[in-house]
Amino acid sequence: MADFKSISDDDLARRGRAFARRGQFALANEFLTEFCARMMRQEKAIPGAVLAAYGLAVGMSSDVKEGIEICLRALNTDRKNPEIYLSLARLHAQSGSRKRAIESIERGLSFSPKHAELLSLLKQLGRRQQPMVPFLSRDHPVNVRLGRLAHKLRSGTRDKTSVLA
Repeated sequence: MADFKSISDDDLARRGRAFARRGQFALANEFLTEFCARMMRQEKAIPGAVLAAYGLAVGMSSDVKEGIEICLRALNTDRKNPEIYLSLARLHAQSGSRKRAIESIERGLSFSPKHAELLSLLKQLGRRQQPMVPFLSRDHPVNVRLGRLAHKLRSGTRDKTSVLA
């Protein structure tokens, strides 16, 4: 662990967020843990974006569930910040909850429709199409087979023997 005594509070937060953005989550966790500890000792509020970066660092470096909980606390401080939704979406994706990740992305995009990182993550995760037969469940065999057929037709695959198998 580094010696943080000579680093200002603002610099700790700035560096920690920068490390989190670059995917250096262990370093981000160190810097942001120190920042949050200082803020708590001084009884100051932790900005939502910094708290979300800390949650992302915790979630990606050690405990995804705890990271999500921290991001949800960050949302309580600032519900309209797309950076918080981005951190939350990344953690949901990491935990395997694609649906919640996309919900978080869409909520973030409702506040900032051109947010590049949210749009990039949405493209990376992909968006589900509506079921072919809307009154049947998504996993109903009719919807599954029709969805596979539609996908094959859209992608131009010629192997028609495996389409309905």
